[in-house]
Amino acid sequence: MKKKYDFVFVTNCPAFYKINLFNEIARKAQIMVVFVGVSKEVVIDENFSSMVCFDYIQLSKIAVEKRNRLKILKQLFDIIRLLKYQYIIYDGYELIEFIFMMFVTHKEKNCLICESSINESRTTGMIGFIKKAIFKRISVAFPCGELHAKIFKELDFKGRIVKTFGVGIFNKLPKRGYEKKNPLSYKYLYVGRLVAVKNIELLIHVFNKNGRELTIVGTGELEAELKTMANSNITFLGFIPNRKLPQVYEHHDIFILPSKSETWGLVVEEAIYNGLPVIVSDAVGCYIEMVKLPKTGIVFKNESQTGLEEALECIENNFQFYRNNVMNYSFEYRDNMQVCSYLSLL
Repeated sequence: MKKKYDFVFVTNCPAFYKINLFNEIARKAQIMVVFVGVSKEVVIDENFSSMVCFDYIQLSKIAVEKRNRLKILKQLFDIIRLLKYQYIIYDGYELIEFIFMMFVTHKEKNCLICESSINESRTTGMIGFIKKAIFKRISVAFPCGELHAKIFKELDFKGRIVKTFGVGIFNKLPKRGYEKKNPLSYKYLYVGRLVAVKNIELLIHVFNKNGRELTIVGTGELEAELKTMANSNITFLGFIPNRKLPQVYEHHDIFILPSKSETWGLVVEEAIYNGLPVIVSDAVGCYIEMVKLPKTGIVFKNESQTGLEEALECIENNFQFYRNNVMNYSFEYRDNMQVCSYLSLL
């Protein structure tokens, strides 16, 4: 007799934060996860299978970006037609194979995770028309937050919308138990790729001007150029392994993510977990759920130098207020909300 699953998740690659989420869902539901391959954008532990507590199939071990689309589509079709399940949950609609499969599987069982926000998504013209056609094959939408749900609202989605309040569950290393009080001078931190979309040039321009201490963690194509731009008050640490990042957070006071576009912003969650109030642009997808509503920091207008400068002044003048809100934020509650958003279908 075939095993019947509550959920079949179809996703691009085994990212650690997705695996953590699937593991938690699997505690209360029968799930199968189909991974298409790996991705050059996501660091994956080669031994990820040892962390998995659910049934899964990995279609390929090559990069998703280099996959044979027809081969992957055939594999997906052959696998899914043999599975018994209540719901099939497609993790986005960026892969053309997922879109084709949505027209093959039953609409009443089709669900869609949306991690793109309205900021980087078109809802008009031919693109809007195509998305509407895709959404007509979906019964339940799982947007991460309010900015993501707006896509479905603008395209007049008729199905059920269930916000997940996250893109997954990040690895929470033990906290070191330190306590921050209002320092005499504030140390700022950025963690992420050094690429144009992160808008680090704006950070450097503002911190060159104000002379405050800024640490930049990460590597990327703009690293050499950014180092040339920066004054001596700005320090570049390069790549830091995830297990060592808590020590970096410990020696800083405020985190900044000035991205021009950011679908969610998992690093914002990590900074808050490690006790840092945050400053983010309003192009960061999680700014409503993770910053504005819980009052864990300041949101400034995307690409506004004046807005960023005012945010720096505001957060320093009210540091303990934001710090207290950060320390009182419950990740246990938030992670449980993510899991329950999916379980609500059962």
